[in-house]
Amino acid sequence: MMPSADPELPPIATIVVATGSADALLRDFVADLRRRGVRVRGLLQESHADDSCCQHSLIDIEDGRRYPISQQLGSQSNACSLDTAALAEATAVMRRIADEGADLAIFNRFSKLESHGEGFAAEMLQVMSSGIPVLTVTSPSHLESWRHFTGGIARELPPDAAALNDWFAA
Repeated sequence: MMPSADPELPPIATIVVATGSADALLRDFVADLRRRGVRVRGLLQESHADDSCCQHSLIDIEDGRRYPISQQLGSQSNACSLDTAALAEATAVMRRIADEGADLAIFNRFSKLESHGEGFAAEMLQVMSSGIPVLTVTSPSHLESWRHFTGGIARELPPDAAALNDWFAA
């Protein structure tokens, strides 16, 4: 989907990932932009498996603070659960971006919570309405919700460094 030609609308894009993860790609893209002096702010996701389940943390791009967002459900559980209290704490990072600005805001995911108006949905809208470019990651299962959420003005990018660079340069 092509973005609107309206210069009043901020550039908004999502990396569409059907399988695997775009975390390393996004982390490398952010590091490259920051080396070039671009003020990139937001949250990157980091995942690591342990014996019982995969643990996820959000990393503040600006100061490196970690927000562990997975909670252990006990030794009898074979699943992990999102720690919504930790997620709520991490939203402060994104609210600061809307107040203080950035050249690019990174949201780690647009997923189930955001598609239901929860998670980082309010912060995404706040940052977008501030005119700050936004980049996130979306799985195909949440793509229709993403399209509805952004009113069809967002670009959908493949998980490819050249596509990210082309989008940001435009």
